[in-house]
Amino acid sequence: MASSVILWITLALVALGALLWGATFFWQGLGSGMSGHGWFAYILGGVLTLGLSAGLFALSFYSARHGHDDIDP
Repeated sequence: MASSVILWITLALVALGALLWGATFFWQGLGSGMSGHGWFAYILGGVLTLGLSAGLFALSFYSARHGHDDIDP
């Protein structure tokens, strides 16, 4: 795997962590707590969303590079 890919994955995970950390202040301001199950679901949803978006982007780039999006005459 290229070092640029590893860098982008690391940056995406850091951004996700910062977003999750910032959201805790939002929820604390609302005055409602969240259980461990809630945090697990929240983090799992973020990770799965990130994985799904990365997979769909990879499929679209693969399709475009291999001519599957070309119009046949």
